[in-house]
This record gives sequence, C-alpha cells and structure tokens, in this order.
Amino acid sequence: MKKVILALFIAAICIVSSNSYSQDMTMVGGEQMYKSMDIIDNAVNSKDHTTLVAAVKAAGLVET
Repeated sequence: MKKVILALFIAAICIVSSNSYSQDMTMVGGEQMYKSMDIIDNAVNSKDHTTLVAAVKAAGLVET
C-alpha cells in the first residue's frame, strides 16, 4: 500500500510539474515550487496538494 501511494504521489508531481515547468520558476496550482526544496516540502506549501500530503503523512512516507 505504501508503494502504491508513493508511486501515485510521484506520478502526480511529475504530471503537474511537466505541465507548468519553466527554467527560471515552476508554478504548481498558483504556488511557487522551489528547486532548493524536495518534493514533500514543496507539496506541503501548495494549497492544491493537501489531500496528497495528508495521504503521504498517514502512510508514514514523509521520510521515505
């Protein structure tokens, strides 16, 4: 189950990022994504990814 959630999380981030990628700045759901932060930290700061962040936290995958 954890692997499925992680795979879905990565796929969602890849899809969203590929649609809004810019060399200087990446925007996802109106929120700036920072290259200096990892996927989890960027998702936590996004209003559009609250359900995804909650699922990752509930599955204990934040450190993974």
